[in-house]
Amino acid sequence: MNSLKKKVALVTGASRGIGKAIALRYAQLGADVVVNYASNSVAADAVVKEIESYKVKAIPVKADVSKPAEIDRLFELAVKEFGKIDIVVVNAGLELVGVPVASFSELQFDNLFNTNTKGAFFTMQAAAKHVADNGRIIYIGSSTTGLPNPGYALHGGSKMAALYLVQVLSKELGKKGITVNAILPTATEGAGIHTVVDAEAPIRAIIPTFYPMGRMGTPEDVANVAEFFAGELSAFVSGQQLLVSGGAIA
Repeated sequence: MNSLKKKVALVTGASRGIGKAIALRYAQLGADVVVNYASNSVAADAVVKEIESYKVKAIPVKADVSKPAEIDRLFELAVKEFGKIDIVVVNAGLELVGVPVASFSELQFDNLFNTNTKGAFFTMQAAAKHVADNGRIIYIGSSTTGLPNPGYALHGGSKMAALYLVQVLSKELGKKGITVNAILPTATEGAGIHTVVDAEAPIRAIIPTFYPMGRMGTPEDVANVAEFFAGELSAFVSGQQLLVSGGAIA
């Protein structure tokens, strides 16, 4: 098992879903964790309590990543509390699917791009300023960027720009030993719009044909890859995108 003892991880959107799974995994590996959340303090406090059960430290920090000033405050509080940041997981985001290009509104565009694109850019900018040498920056993108589908223009488009930033930042920070990588999950049960997938959900009908392994991904599947990218085994892997899909192509 990898060890993240004496490391400090900051995970945005960590009160539920993929962000929560990653935050808990890092705690299990010995890292102290900054649990960022946007609105649900009860859920964030519950994650902090669970993290502390692993005998490491954690703090919840409310910050809306669509606002750069709040991102700056998030990082400042993290450094003030722990003295450093070793790992940043850029996970916070919004989902909107099933909306044709001819139908989306300016408000929908602004909401997604302010959080998914602007938020990711400024979170990675803050990470570039604060992450310790030999640290890790991990962006949680979307498999939809690899295969455009009807109704996914806003979601996939808002996630696409940050993938370019991952590649640029990996080159800018390489001299410090900092790696920058992206994880691209497919539809993940227990996360985003698939937080609750009941037996009658339409996606259940396509699982046998769409997913070669016969199941959707889980937050823990994504956390497995986040564990790899956070540890020493990935020290020479940077600027990469890893699809987590169980063989599905998007």
